[in-house]
Amino acid sequence: MNMIFLFFIVFGCTVAFLTGNVESMMLSTLDGARGAVELVIGLTGMFALWVGIEKLARESGLIDALAVLTRPVLGALFPHLRHEAESGSGQKTARAALGTISASIVSNILGLSSSTPLGLRAMSEMKQALGQGCEATDSMITLVVINAAGFCIFPSSVIAVRAALGSRNPAIIAGPAAVAGLVATAAGLTVHRCLSSSNRREGGSR
Repeated sequence: MNMIFLFFIVFGCTVAFLTGNVESMMLSTLDGARGAVELVIGLTGMFALWVGIEKLARESGLIDALAVLTRPVLGALFPHLRHEAESGSGQKTARAALGTISASIVSNILGLSSSTPLGLRAMSEMKQALGQGCEATDSMITLVVINAAGFCIFPSSVIAVRAALGSRNPAIIAGPAAVAGLVATAAGLTVHRCLSSSNRREGGSR
């Protein structure tokens, strides 16, 4: 990636020099730098607000309560992990993994920044519960698909960027983004189920 960016910079400078547009290139570069600083300053307040709301949601137990409500649905999405939590040898670890998975998905749906660290923690707990070495399991792939599809009912980061750039209605994208994320999640899970053999063990490689 560094080489790609270096190529673009060198190529742009070369073209500007050959076409006599060095002054225009420098002005554009300075304008871009100034605009980036203004954007960052504008976003600081917005992100500080949402980080505070996220902290309140965590400490008040709201995320944990939503996680408990979603566990019945997660049982269907993560059948191997549910079986381990009910009758396996690693019941305690599997239950903890389901709780972390639920919190990660809820955080992702609410557009909170804690979804990524919670997802990484869930991966570690699933590995401990299922004991599958370095190979990705069905449960791990399912979590990656759900979080990568990005179903979110309130994309706070994108809304903050739009507000900082002067949008008159920055939250108007919430509805379309939620629909797109829901469709992507359903499609991703469907493809995953189709490609996964129903009789393959949880630890099978993908």
